[in-house]
Formats: sequence, C-alpha cells, structure tokens
Amino acid sequence: MHCRGHQKGHDEIPKGNRRADQAAKAAAKPVHTMDQAKVLLCQQEPQPLMPNYEFYMNWRKFEPKGEFIEIILHKWQDEYELLELNHDYIQWLFPTQFQGRNFYSTPLNPQETRLMINTSEVQQRLRRAYKMMLKFFGVKLMGEYGEEDTEVIEVERAENFASRFENLTTNPHNNLRITRILLSLGELGAEEYQAPLVRFFLKEILIRNKLPRMKKSAMNFFIPAVRDSQDRQDLLFFAWRYYFPKEEFVWGNRGELARYKVKPVVAALLPAPLSEWTPVYSEKEKKWLSEEQGGYGEDGWFQLENGQIVLPATLAPEIVRTLHASTHGGREMMEQQLEPHFYVPGLSVICKAIAQQCVTCAKNNPRTGPSQPPGKQPIGLSPMASLQIDFTVLPPCKGYKYLLEMVCTLTGWVEAFPTRTEKTAEVVKSLMKEIIPRYGLLLEIGSDNGPAFVQNCLQQLARLLGIT
Repeated sequence: MHCRGHQKGHDEIPKGNRRADQAAKAAAKPVHTMDQAKVLLCQQEPQPLMPNYEFYMNWRKFEPKGEFIEIILHKWQDEYELLELNHDYIQWLFPTQFQGRNFYSTPLNPQETRLMINTSEVQQRLRRAYKMMLKFFGVKLMGEYGEEDTEVIEVERAENFASRFENLTTNPHNNLRITRILLSLGELGAEEYQAPLVRFFLKEILIRNKLPRMKKSAMNFFIPAVRDSQDRQDLLFFAWRYYFPKEEFVWGNRGELARYKVKPVVAALLPAPLSEWTPVYSEKEKKWLSEEQGGYGEDGWFQLENGQIVLPATLAPEIVRTLHASTHGGREMMEQQLEPHFYVPGLSVICKAIAQQCVTCAKNNPRTGPSQPPGKQPIGLSPMASLQIDFTVLPPCKGYKYLLEMVCTLTGWVEAFPTRTEKTAEVVKSLMKEIIPRYGLLLEIGSDNGPAFVQNCLQQLARLLGIT
C-alpha cells in the first residue's frame, strides 16, 4: 500500500499507485464460492414457509402422526369418535393467524393466505372440510345448489342432530373448534358461510333452549368471529331480540338495541288465519317433533315450547306465498316477520324463491341475478322455478304435430302440451296459460334449441307481463 503522499498528483506514477492500491484492496476481500453465494442470497431474501398450503394441496400430512387431507375427507366422514378424540387435526384443517394448542401447526402468513384464497383446489377442500365438521356437529347446509352460486346459504339440523347435540353439550371444547372454524372461513375467503352458522346456533340456544353450554361462547366468540360488520350487527340484534333475561345482555348498547324488542303481531302477518290450512306432517317430521319439547294443539298444529308454530314442509311455501302476496316484501323482510312465530326449515330458500317468482315484484323491482356458469345445469330453488323445455315430434293428429315438454329441474315433474309448431310463440302461450297461473313466475328456462330460442321466449314473456 502506498502512503497518501505518493497517491497525489496527476502524473503517471501517482495514478499507477492509486490503481495498485485499489487492486490490492479488491484482492484482500473474501471470495465466496457458488454454494456460499447461494446461501447468502437465501439469507438476504428468506421465503416464508407454507405448511398449511402444502397440507391443503395434499402434499404433506398434518403433524404429529397425522394423515393427508384427502384421507381425512374420505375416511373420517362418519368417524365421530376419532374426530372427537383427536385434537391435532383441527389446527391444520382450519388454520388461522393465531397459534393453536398443537405446536406442530403453523399460523397462516399473509403470502400463504393469499395463495390459499386464490387456489381453487384449496377452496374446494376447505368447503368439504367444513361440511364434514358440520355433520360432526349434527348440522347440514341448505340452499347451496352449486359451487359457483352460494348466494343463499342456510344451516339446519341434520338427521343425527339429537346425538350430536348431546356430544356438543358433553364436550364443550368443541366450542373452541367452532370458533376456529369461523375464523378460518373468514380468513380463507369463505366468509359467506360464517353468519348462517352463527345464526343457527343462536336459534338453537336462545329460541329452542338447546346447547346450554354454548351460550357464552356464541356471544363472546362466535359473533365477533364474523368478518362482515353488517352481518355481525344483524346477529347482535337477533341475539338481543331473544336473549333472556335482558338485563344480563352486555354485548351492545341497550338504547340502540331496545327498538328491536317489539315483535310483529301474528294477526297482522297473514291475511288469512292458520285455520284455513290443515297441517299434514310427514313421518320424518313427526319423528323429530316427537323429540322436541312442545305439543299438538286441537287444530293439529305443533307448537314448540317457545311458542313457535312448526309449519310442515308441504305447506310452508303456500303460507309464505300468502304473506308475500299481502306485503310484497323481500326475503329478509319476510324472514324477520315469520321467524318469531313460525319454525320453517329452509326459510331463507323458500322466501327468496317466492319473492323471485312474484310477477308484481318482477315488474317493479327488475334486477339481474348471477349467471349460470357454462356447462352447468341450473337447478331451481322451488318446484317449477327452473324448466328445461324441448319439442318432440308426434304423429300428426288434428293439426297437432309436436309435443312441448317442460321438465322441472328440481323435482323432475313433467308438463306436456300438444302444439302445431315448434315456434317460441307456442312455448310462451303454454307458459302464460298453464304454468305461470299455477306455479308463479319462472326464474330460469333452458332448452337444447339454443340461447337465441330461450332469449326470444324470455323477451316475449317480459313484454306480455309488462316486465321491463
């Protein structure tokens, strides 16, 4: 190394001294091998681990001593004792941002969360896992008729609810599992499933007086786990309405909640009294009613201990349609009016279908719903709401050459009418004279004759009905 005095100046000797010093300094620096360079690069840009994503992609087993997720979803479905006694799988099946009691599991990180939300395979397995756990709890989903359309989701009791509810009461640690499931659904992009599940448990706890050891968990953890603020507020109002005693309700401002105390009067709900209908309960309904606290009145209606009247599945749509005809309220409005007084399985689905089939509402509240994904057969929410239409050639008879067939996609019920031509006018004529007067407005029409044929039918129907 040269001293600073020998480096000053612009002559060739000082310049050479400076270049020599720079070369010496460079030579003195440590030289890294290729492997060392790779290690340094990894240290500079660490990649986050994604064990939850790998588990959901079926690339690894849960730990400790676990199984692949596909094994769980296929073989653990009805293994209730295994699902109850094994406490390690739940943190892997429903990961959250918080560390669970299984320290072999890893909390979700932001990159992993985004990847799992945007991977269809993960989302499908998440929903399958959710349904498996619902069955374990004695619960089932209603109204979910396609993976692409989950607009109406409702949770109801499953056939095995009696024994599973007993298990929930005996083993309250399942309340922690439910909280984790709710949190995980919200974080992994399936938040539409949160509020229906919480609402179901609130009904069971506050209205039907079941699951007594779940009450505090529902109020302290289930409701706060719901991500959507409006859904949380609605659930809080619902809980306030049925919570007893009111002075012990500490989860909201009582002044704001007090206006939700007043319940509508039954007489104001229906333009015709219940005596105009004769209740006919199916054998399946009679079986589960025999396990409920309540009894049959002189008029044949079963009334639960909390005062709710149970509507048979065969009569519920007709009674809801009667209510809608007098108010023309939407799904939420009809639910709020009916729930305090009637127990109706699948109420949300029924209310939505009837509101959509109303000609008057269609005229005054035109709106477009979600389109059916390509290649999928639409299934109606109620009988004759969605039809498949086709023509069949018949031997000529009195001028009629064709048979117009209309098949309900939900029930398979067939309506057939002889026609002279295969034109859309024949379809519209049959719909206006035979189908709509008996079943209400259609929601969907499908045909092998192509989208232009269907569109022409819909346009003519809309013009005749005055729907714009």
